[in-house]
Amino acid sequence: MLRRYLAMLANVVLYVAMIIAAIVIYNAAVNPLLGWGSFGEGEQLPAQVFIVLVLSVVLCYLAYRVKYSLIVPQIAPPGFLRMQHYLPISTLRAVHMITVGIGFAFFFTASLKFLLHQGVSELAAFTDQYADVSTGYLIISAVINTALEIILFMGILFNEARRNVAVFWAVLLVSIIIAALQPGGIAMQLLGIPLGFLYGYMYLRLRSIWSVILIGCSFNVLFFAFVKTAAFDWFDKLHDSWLIVIIAVAAIYMAASVLKYSPKKSSSPL
Repeated sequence: MLRRYLAMLANVVLYVAMIIAAIVIYNAAVNPLLGWGSFGEGEQLPAQVFIVLVLSVVLCYLAYRVKYSLIVPQIAPPGFLRMQHYLPISTLRAVHMITVGIGFAFFFTASLKFLLHQGVSELAAFTDQYADVSTGYLIISAVINTALEIILFMGILFNEARRNVAVFWAVLLVSIIIAALQPGGIAMQLLGIPLGFLYGYMYLRLRSIWSVILIGCSFNVLFFAFVKTAAFDWFDKLHDSWLIVIIAVAAIYMAASVLKYSPKKSSSPL
């Protein structure tokens, strides 16, 4: 049993190392050429994230190939793309996934404003950094970057982490990693954990990465639409009790949406 969990941690360390390597490559090679600033700083944050995500996926692919050809050649992998499970989903299910993403956008925005009302001022800097970014650029980058993030964290990292271990631990570990990489301090990172659980369990139940991509993209597009419009101020004017109601209703809807679909056997390959 211990060996299985150590193997899970080894998988996670391998692919997280690829993400760190991508950031190092960006700072050492890409930034000197483009002059966009170190990763996570400056006005070109969406473009920085895009480059780092693309580099991360490429490096993870190379690590995947090396792992199964040199390190553990006795294990037959399902294939890099097949592992991620790009299965088509119905129109009705796609619409449902979009509504789940919308639900998380309301949950996230109401939680953000509630925490700001409680004096967690560090969250203000998180939204302020997008003030000078054009709406169109922000929305397009939100879609592309979110899709790449889900491919990286769910399609690659999660699928590799869950081999031969209970699904819950893989979901928890990936959720913590997703949360840890969130900007905005500890409060924002705590909000990233339920997002990781939503992604993980919906992915397991629907067995298609497209379902999770739709959730993530609709969430990010609506959230940034809130940030760039008067809707964000509307949330700010709500009393804390109304914010709690929005948080609770959204959480119940998302939980019910996950439970709507029959769980797959954990022994079945995703």
